[in-house]
Amino acid sequence: MAGAYCDGLWEAGVRCTLKHFPGLGRVFEDTHRGGASLDIAASELERTDWVPFRALIGRSGAFTMLGHVTLTAFDRSRPVSFSRPIVAGLLRGDWRDDGILITDDFSMGAVYRSGDGIAGAAVEAIDAGVDLILVSYDTDQYYAAMQGLLRAARDGRLQEKALRQSDRRLIRAGQPDGAADGPGPPLGR
Repeated sequence: MAGAYCDGLWEAGVRCTLKHFPGLGRVFEDTHRGGASLDIAASELERTDWVPFRALIGRSGAFTMLGHVTLTAFDRSRPVSFSRPIVAGLLRGDWRDDGILITDDFSMGAVYRSGDGIAGAAVEAIDAGVDLILVSYDTDQYYAAMQGLLRAARDGRLQEKALRQSDRRLIRAGQPDGAADGPGPPLGR
């Protein structure tokens, strides 16, 4: 069903976004207000929640939105949206996802109330391999995220390799076919 939906969007000139990785169906806490954990084995997620992600990531030109839930099987200290073990390790590494990764809104409590805060989370996200950081609800939070990124760039703390790879992905996404592995969908048929 997700593939057919992405196909329809693609045919209308709109890129779809798969969300919210790692899947929030088993999460009862509200990441708008604060932290939330997903305490499920990776093997169970592979058999269930990750099926649509695995089927569409990297082949459809779709973006993937990273949720702010903490996936404890991989990282107990940071939400998925700025977790190096998940972004660089699982998604970019094990799954070889070379598509666009965008965070959920950084104005949410799971980010600004985290130990890293918005500024630190922005740096962690970019260094891990995230391409776009969303700041939408409280647009004033853009300044805190950007200040953290500019300070990290000035201090030489941003990973040059991660920035170059992100630039390449973003430029490719702006091309007419925009897909990671050649032309875009249809996939769902």
